Amino acid sequence: MKFAMSRRNEIILIVALTLLGAALRAFQLGASSLWLDELFSVLLARRDPGVIIAGTMQDTMPPLYYLLLHFVLRFNDSESAARALSTIFSIAAIPWFYALARDLFDQRVASIAALLLVLNPLQVFYAQEARMYALLVFCALAAMFFFARAWRKDCARDWAWFTITMTCAFYTHSVAFLNLLALDLFVLTQVQMFRVRWRALVIAHIVIGVLFAPWLAISMQQVARVQSGFWGAMPSPLVLITTPHLFLFSNVLPMWLMPFAFFAALGAPVFGLLAAWRAREANPHDAFGIPFALALFLVPLIALYGMSLVRPIFVERTILPASLGLYLVLAWTALHAPPRVLTRGLIVVIVIAMMLALPSYYFDAENQKPPMRDAARALTAQFRPGDAIAHTSDSSALAFAYYAPELPNDFLAGDLDYITATTRGQSGRIAGLAPKNLQAVIAKHARVWLVVALDHNVEYQRARVIEFDQMGRRSETLNVGGIWLILYVWESQ
Repeated sequence: MKFAMSRRNEIILIVALTLLGAALRAFQLGASSLWLDELFSVLLARRDPGVIIAGTMQDTMPPLYYLLLHFVLRFNDSESAARALSTIFSIAAIPWFYALARDLFDQRVASIAALLLVLNPLQVFYAQEARMYALLVFCALAAMFFFARAWRKDCARDWAWFTITMTCAFYTHSVAFLNLLALDLFVLTQVQMFRVRWRALVIAHIVIGVLFAPWLAISMQQVARVQSGFWGAMPSPLVLITTPHLFLFSNVLPMWLMPFAFFAALGAPVFGLLAAWRAREANPHDAFGIPFALALFLVPLIALYGMSLVRPIFVERTILPASLGLYLVLAWTALHAPPRVLTRGLIVVIVIAMMLALPSYYFDAENQKPPMRDAARALTAQFRPGDAIAHTSDSSALAFAYYAPELPNDFLAGDLDYITATTRGQSGRIAGLAPKNLQAVIAKHARVWLVVALDHNVEYQRARVIEFDQMGRRSETLNVGGIWLILYVWESQ
């Protein structure tokens, strides 16, 4: 007898899952300081829309997220407000994902898939970050939903919404095209339907191309900029295994859980793939849903890895929408893949591991963002009129520009990322950083605060500390969560 919830009970379940997801995503939303990438988002989004678009043209990402964030910051620019945009989109994705899973499979699969999304530490992390990834997941998810309906029913309204939402994804992130590629490769598994739907599919692609055309040339420039200035390393083939683990547990799992969680994260998809292959002809409904879920999960992962063999750009968060395909595969596996006791046990392990990882994400000091807010407050309390402040790191310079804009914060010239024009350096300049010569910073100042955050180019920053030690006398040294605030006194001043 096939399981089926009443409509009333299904609505109650969806509301409960959404409320649980909202609670997890709103909990301690503003507790941690903004970090480098978030600071870039906020400092850019504070500016006028025209300046935002001009800034993103010089960066590596399209402007949609920053424009939306701009209007949020008009009301409040606290940490919580800056992150609230991502939180809202992440919460809104929960009932939409349930609806997609229900359309592809059934209520039981939808319930498990939505639970995996709700409890997922990685999804919670990006729901609490002032970056575009939650928006990317939402737009890609909406495009998946409307595409699945359009492909089955050939409804013009669904095709229209598919083109709009996929275009929004394109304007959110520069590699969103991988999600469209996944759908394109999926249709190759639907030979009979492709013969009927290919015209509508081609028209949708043309419309997406026309809507994205104003940014296309800029996007090509951004790709070239990434190729010349991105700092990533050549990925190992192991990323094809470690990425699903990251999609499920982020990097916040307690060490004692790692072996169990890794086995479950690797084993469950394998059993799912084997069961999907054996049952590919058994259920026409699953013959649509299983290839759809697998394409959403595997195509962006494999494509990004392949691209990174030419130019190392593999960063897991850029294909975060692919995690939705993984959750669908796992939910189907729990109910249909033999041996049932083992596969369901693996999914239970995954769910328990997610639940145990969340406290680690919220409360473990090693998983927290650098306490830039506390460092800025500590220096503000010690600052005297006439003091100079020099930053060796762009992360602390941007943070103090946000948390202590009244202080004379200067970013020292010499950072390698700004000399070699990496994408990090380019982003910092767009956010307002202007490297300044040391002598210009310390001239006519008897007291100089050196702020050191050893988050990148560590040897360079340590060399600057040695340089200051040779030039002046340390009067005071404060360590705020690994951020050093060193007061130097120039005897000659």
